[in-house]
Amino acid sequence: MTKVHCDLSQEAVHSPAMIQERRRVPRYSAHVKATVTLPGDNTALAVMVEDLCVLGCLLEYCPALEVHQECDFSLAWKGRELRTHAVVAWKGDQDQVGLEFQNTEASLQLLRVFCADFLARPMVRLPDQRE
Repeated sequence: MTKVHCDLSQEAVHSPAMIQERRRVPRYSAHVKATVTLPGDNTALAVMVEDLCVLGCLLEYCPALEVHQECDFSLAWKGRELRTHAVVAWKGDQDQVGLEFQNTEASLQLLRVFCADFLARPMVRLPDQRE
């Protein structure tokens, strides 16, 4: 058996932007349907939750929401329903939306139960493998 030594001291393993992007909490790949309701509007918008964590979620596509807009988020999973107030933290170029939850202790506990059923994502962004 031959040992191979790989010296990465001259290589940038992570860029400064990648190092700063470390998540505060684990996020989970969910791909589940949820609803968002705007204040003063009884119409529930159907949304797809791409990623979920105890602090918020990533919505796949929701052009109706704008940054700093408040809303109510609802997610049903295995016979239980999470309802929490949320604020749009950011919006992407392709109308992806990041929601920040305004959790109560009860909603936080329920989110932990929901997240345990989903696949955990890396805490840092992995280098792009495409060339």
